[in-house]
Amino acid sequence: MPLLSQAPSHPTSSTTLRTLIRGFLIALLLIGANVAAMFVWRMYDPAPRLVTVDLGGIMQTFIAGTAESDLSDDDKRARTETFARELDRALQGLAARQRMIILPAPAVIAGAQDITEAVEKGLKP
Repeated sequence: MPLLSQAPSHPTSSTTLRTLIRGFLIALLLIGANVAAMFVWRMYDPAPRLVTVDLGGIMQTFIAGTAESDLSDDDKRARTETFARELDRALQGLAARQRMIILPAPAVIAGAQDITEAVEKGLKP
């Protein structure tokens, strides 16, 4: 005969039910915490903006200005390659700082902001 202070050796149905309810509530709490964390993440880490740049126009303007100079062909080619690297570096830095996805203007029909003028101003000495 068990003592009054000792629990029975086999679980009763109420103990099993209580354990199942606790497990369900813990799972529900964890799911709720994950959903709340997702909402907070999305609120403080918004999706990047889509913007366009007229790369062809920027390069044509630079090449036209370089073509009028009295430089040799090798110097013109070297300046053009340097400008292309600087343009790429400027666009990558801008995209990282401003959380942007930069697309070439001909690839987008409508709906994206054009930042060509801002890029051109940033490249001028």
